[in-house]
Amino acid sequence: MYSKIMVDLHTHSTHSDGSFSPEALIDYAYECGLRAIALTDHDVISGVKAAQKRALELNIHFIPGVELEVEYAKGVFHILGLGLSQNLNDFAKVLADIQQKRKNRNKYIVEKICSAGIKCSLKIIEEYSGGNVISRLHFARFLIDKGIVSSVQEAFDQYLNPGKSFYIAKEVLTLTQAIQLIKHAHGKTVAAHPFTLGLAWDELKTFLLSCKKEGLDGLEAYHPDFDIAGCRKLDDFAREHGFLITAGSDFHGENRIERKLGISASGMRIADDYARPFLNDF
Repeated sequence: MYSKIMVDLHTHSTHSDGSFSPEALIDYAYECGLRAIALTDHDVISGVKAAQKRALELNIHFIPGVELEVEYAKGVFHILGLGLSQNLNDFAKVLADIQQKRKNRNKYIVEKICSAGIKCSLKIIEEYSGGNVISRLHFARFLIDKGIVSSVQEAFDQYLNPGKSFYIAKEVLTLTQAIQLIKHAHGKTVAAHPFTLGLAWDELKTFLLSCKKEGLDGLEAYHPDFDIAGCRKLDDFAREHGFLITAGSDFHGENRIERKLGISASGMRIADDYARPFLNDF
């Protein structure tokens, strides 16, 4: 039976597309009564050190993490790296190279927006990101403020998703590269929100098993964007095939207000059992 103690294995700070600084995220976790938390910013680990320091001060168990986007033609494929503990300088260098390529991509997105007759600049978009990593979410916020769209979802659906007028694909790692990078940092590899892979159930199972052969360790079975029945199906599949099972809120603070820290699918409290594989002293 699961404990009533809450944890969260999927969160974001201002170092990617969250609204809380790493320290503020930990402060909020403390206020919410969480016992353990992972910081998993998109394609950066620059917020880990500050979050870890604050967690130590507040006696919260901290799991250094990251969320990496990997090559995938049919939908969205993200890999969580949890429990990163070694060779982090090597890790950061690889991510820095990726971020430089992303900066070039952002310039092209700005050019597309300007070509559509909307006054925009990279400097303006940087203000939305707080000077940290720019993501499509920040472009979405800009489009809302310009009155072009009324919501983040509409911005993505109309302009920022693949095939839409302001979309430019970003350079990403292959699955093999991402897994090797995380394992080089002594972390565990977890497929984030697997239903976003856009596959029918039988196809999804086959694909995830093929990823396991590549070195994938676990599945994020529980995510707030999916109903609890589907998540339990993933849980059963993961147990049957020896995957680690995680649960997260995919917390972004004010940027995704419907997501609550420590809460996952259908309002499920994320119990401490999910954090145990990533903490030696938990």
